[in-house]
Amino acid sequence: MAHENKNTRKTLLRHLIVGVFSAFLVYLFYLSYSAWGVQPALWPDWRADHPFWRAWAHAAFVLLFLALILSPMAILWESVKRFRSWRRELGIWFAVLSFGHGYAIWDRWARWDIATLFGFEYFEEAGSYVLLRPEVGIMNMMGLVMAPMITLLAVTSFDRAVKILGPSSWKWLHGTLIHVIFYIVMLRGVLYLFYFFQVTPPDWRVYPPIWFLFVFLWMGIIVVLLQSAAFAKIVLRRINRKQKAGILKNSAVVITAIMYIMPMVLLTGIVAYFDSRALKEPPFAAEQEHVVPEDSAESFEMILHSDGRDIYFWADNLDSEPYFRQMMEMDGETILDEIYRYSERTLYVGELDDNSEIVWSAIENIAPEDIGILEISNGPGVWAAQYGPGEHQIQLPEGELQVTIISEGEAISEKVFEIPPEAELDSGGR
Repeated sequence: MAHENKNTRKTLLRHLIVGVFSAFLVYLFYLSYSAWGVQPALWPDWRADHPFWRAWAHAAFVLLFLALILSPMAILWESVKRFRSWRRELGIWFAVLSFGHGYAIWDRWARWDIATLFGFEYFEEAGSYVLLRPEVGIMNMMGLVMAPMITLLAVTSFDRAVKILGPSSWKWLHGTLIHVIFYIVMLRGVLYLFYFFQVTPPDWRVYPPIWFLFVFLWMGIIVVLLQSAAFAKIVLRRINRKQKAGILKNSAVVITAIMYIMPMVLLTGIVAYFDSRALKEPPFAAEQEHVVPEDSAESFEMILHSDGRDIYFWADNLDSEPYFRQMMEMDGETILDEIYRYSERTLYVGELDDNSEIVWSAIENIAPEDIGILEISNGPGVWAAQYGPGEHQIQLPEGELQVTIISEGEAISEKVFEIPPEAELDSGGR
């Protein structure tokens, strides 16, 4: 009984350590995408929920990585053997973070709608569903396929499950499913981190940098390298016990080990090759920087009403010398104010500080495309031209959006784009 109590306390302590480590990872990943190395003012939507669900996914992958490398490392290095038993806790918390990621997607992206979860939207005019976001459907379908496998691994990660299934069956189950999950995660990660966030037509939007891309790929390569090396060591040791291995046998083992790592090498090679040659900036000549679509308003004023927030937009001369302002209010209080002045190539940002006061800062040398002028033209600009002044309900992939268009095609007063005196910044001339 005392031995069982000691083991229980040891297991609980391990879960506590891995749980705290997991929470720390989620927090660090969240910070890295919402604050570190990213200028949130240039991508206002980057401060929404995107960093939140991405943080859960990245942290879960770190735990999967650690769980997968412990066994081969224990075979290659004797000193690592004492950490091998931590795989169980790492696997269970990998499942916890994976389902945390899944719930974040379901709650904050799909908003409890199955059609949205898989990239569909119902159009009453057509009386059927339309696939608007195929990439979202692909990603979430992969996640759905992995969910039962992750669940099965988690619920069988206990001694009682080993006794019920038998050691050999239990090892086969966990050894098979964990590698299937690993390769699905690698494919899903490459699609998400590389293919879905590239500069693509027609809007040529430039996304914030995804620093985890090549870290993620190298972690995948390390996993298969260690497993391949451990495999070669076990086979060669067994052969040498029976008889001295010849060149032919050694070569066969080495070739087998190399073929084992080839899927990850090919995957990484393809990504690295095209990443070095892929378009990084919108392909516009200097004189074409500010081209506005024909069906977009060059000047407009509107208010977006979303999730208890009012977002005010003012845009003027989008086709030539764009001036733009976005102000966000919640419960009648301003929580964000951004003013872009083309004459200064500067974005002024007013944000709430810890004392609930607006504090201003300036980001210089900002081109219009850096603040997403094309996206503004293709979104609010098109709505203004299409619907005209008045109250409107606009159907989007994420759901219905209430919009109040105040003016369209009329020049906006220069006072709108003046920097507030309290900003104590040189506003220059227009």
